[in-house]
Amino acid sequence: MKRVSIKELKELIELTVNEPVSIIDVREVEEFAQGHIVTAKNYPLSTLTETMSEIDREKPHYVICQHGVRSEHACSFLENYGYNVVSVSEGMSVWDGEEKKNR
Repeated sequence: MKRVSIKELKELIELTVNEPVSIIDVREVEEFAQGHIVTAKNYPLSTLTETMSEIDREKPHYVICQHGVRSEHACSFLENYGYNVVSVSEGMSVWDGEEKKNR
C-alpha cells in the first residue's frame, strides 16, 4: 500500500493548482462537517461498499481520516477493487492547512 505523510499531502496540494488533488475523507459525516480539507469528498468508511462506484477508478486518490487507521482500511479495501489509492498517515488530527466546515 502506498502512503504519504500529511506534510507531503499538503505540499502536493500546494503544487497542484490546475487540477486539484483528489482527496477522499473516510470519516463519518459528522466528523467531516466539523472540518475537512477544502477539496475533499466525503465517503465514510461505514458506507464505502455502497458508494465506491461513485469514485473514479482511473484517477489517483489520497485517502484521509482522523488518525490514519480508517484510511489504511479504506485503501486496502479499494485496492482490492483496482482503485489507485494512497493512504495519508496521521490524518486530520495533525492537518494545519485550510479547512472548510459545514454548518
